[in-house]
Amino acid sequence: MNNRTKGILLGITVGLAWGLDSTLMGVVGVTPLVSAFFHDSFAFLWIALTLVFSKQLCGSFQLLKTKKGKAAAVAALVGAPVGMSAYLLAIKYATAPYASSISVIYPGIGALLSYFLLKEKLSKRAALGIFISLLGSFMLGFKPTGDIPSTFGTGILFALLAVLSWASEGVIIGFAMKHIKDEDHIQAAPQQFLCLRYFVSMIVYGLLVLPLSGEINTALEIVRTGVFLKFAGIAILGAITYLCWYKAVDLIGAAMGTALNSTAALWTIIFSIVLFGAPANLHLIIWGLVIVAGVFIFAIEPKKNK
Repeated sequence: MNNRTKGILLGITVGLAWGLDSTLMGVVGVTPLVSAFFHDSFAFLWIALTLVFSKQLCGSFQLLKTKKGKAAAVAALVGAPVGMSAYLLAIKYATAPYASSISVIYPGIGALLSYFLLKEKLSKRAALGIFISLLGSFMLGFKPTGDIPSTFGTGILFALLAVLSWASEGVIIGFAMKHIKDEDHIQAAPQQFLCLRYFVSMIVYGLLVLPLSGEINTALEIVRTGVFLKFAGIAILGAITYLCWYKAVDLIGAAMGTALNSTAALWTIIFSIVLFGAPANLHLIIWGLVIVAGVFIFAIEPKKNK
């Protein structure tokens, strides 16, 4: 099996894992903030374990001594506590299929932010793909059909907040990688930055978010009843998502890796229907496909003839 085939299979795995992760998080039956805390805490644990075996764990914490590591920590604050909380609230109020379908436009929004803030180039093809994905999101958010909850509008707003948070996280990381020089010849693997991301998320949730929101008792009750073990299992999917995504990007490039990642929106719809009997919504499926098509157009530039 060549590297391209491996990369594509890993990219497909990313979509499957994140789609199932989103679906299961939507039915676990715990408040979004507590869910986010346990999800990211266990994701940190699983990724840290993989780094222990590769003897790279200490390097993750050493990153905090560098400017790039500090920038990654700031990005984690934006993308994890803010983005993940908003995403889980979107799942709660708008259901997982809608939340997932809208959330996958974040790479396009990130590209727009990079264009305006970092002065990065944006091709006409990329702009078209972003427009198509935004159109699909607009149709999903403002013209929903079928059995939707009364809190749908609130859920869509949280989904958009998640998109903005994850897009901003990417911009901060992009700025750090391109404009902050390496220090002390520290060469960090992507998995180490990911471990740092989840570590920062776990600490912020545990020390700030849960105490300030008054949900510490809820978290302790989940531990007492053993429900936290559900998150341990679901978080494996979250860890697989990122680990496979980084490897897929290494093998087939960020463009194809990002595009395959966007298929999570369709897998969430499929899992919701097959596993939990959600009604098959043609409107959701059509515009979900439009969003994914837009991401593919945005992410994959045709090779130029030499």
